[in-house]
Amino acid sequence: MNNQSRNALQTTRRRFLQAASVSLACSPAISSESRASESNDKHGVAVVELFTSQGCSSCPPADAVLQTIARQAKSQASAVFPLSFHVDYWNRLGWTDPYSDARYSRRQRQYAAAMKSRRVYTPQMIVNGTTEFNGSNLTKANHAIKTALESPANVAIALNISDKKSNHLTFAYDIEGNTQERYLLTAITTSPKENKVSRGENAGRSLSHVNVVRHFEAIKLDSPIGTVELGSKIPLDAALGNDETAKLVAFVQDPATRQIVGATAVTLST
Repeated sequence: MNNQSRNALQTTRRRFLQAASVSLACSPAISSESRASESNDKHGVAVVELFTSQGCSSCPPADAVLQTIARQAKSQASAVFPLSFHVDYWNRLGWTDPYSDARYSRRQRQYAAAMKSRRVYTPQMIVNGTTEFNGSNLTKANHAIKTALESPANVAIALNISDKKSNHLTFAYDIEGNTQERYLLTAITTSPKENKVSRGENAGRSLSHVNVVRHFEAIKLDSPIGTVELGSKIPLDAALGNDETAKLVAFVQDPATRQIVGATAVTLST
């Protein structure tokens, strides 16, 4: 990058952060996690992905573990980002998980390939894209999270929500750190009320979840600064800010190693 390009980028970044500061002062929709990233604090982060299903009788204990992780992260104000990915391959056994998506099953298979494993199972938990274990094991989860938080993140991410409307969400991002050959992954999450399962392995049970991924998108990072409009499948209440549990979680991942090198989140409620 030549000096002219570098100066232009720095000017753009300053303007972005000034706009983000105004947004933070005027709107409660930007969370403390985003404020930390805007201060360029490359503290350690832990993105905790749980691959689960309402059709799997072994999954409810893991769902409870993720809920515990979410409560701990909130009470400790730590940079931990729990994500509940509901896979679709259990649907054929009698119960269609209302939160399942084939893309989440594909993401899990991509992890298996990267880890040179033939095993794809639920409940599986993966921390920062590299450490995997049975999602029901809270001890292993706490250890993996502690290890992740002790290692400084390689990038800092700032988000600024610029437009919310029916089933669409537009935001700007500014990333400090290496973005070459990396992707910005975005997840819209909600924590829905419990629902009763009438068929399958969990028939008769009422199940609850936290930070269920409702929309997921990957953006190739051609520039450290950009604007993204998320697609038309975002839950309406989340897009409009009517769901107080709705969040936008964003993290940077290396597609070669699957390592997650930075993350942040903003709440979407108005």
